[in-house]
Amino acid sequence: MCEVAEKIYEQGIEQGIEHGKLEKAKAMAISLHESGISEDLIAKAANVSVNLVRK
Repeated sequence: MCEVAEKIYEQGIEQGIEHGKLEKAKAMAISLHESGISEDLIAKAANVSVNLVRK
């Protein structure tokens, strides 16, 4: 049972890290957009798709 709880905990940590990365990329995209940078360059800098930048 302890192993199951540990795996669930680790999955939660991993999901939290991924969420944090996405939020950081979002904040950076907004800042770059406000500076007049193109969507293509923002996507490249954030290492995400242009579609994600447009959202």
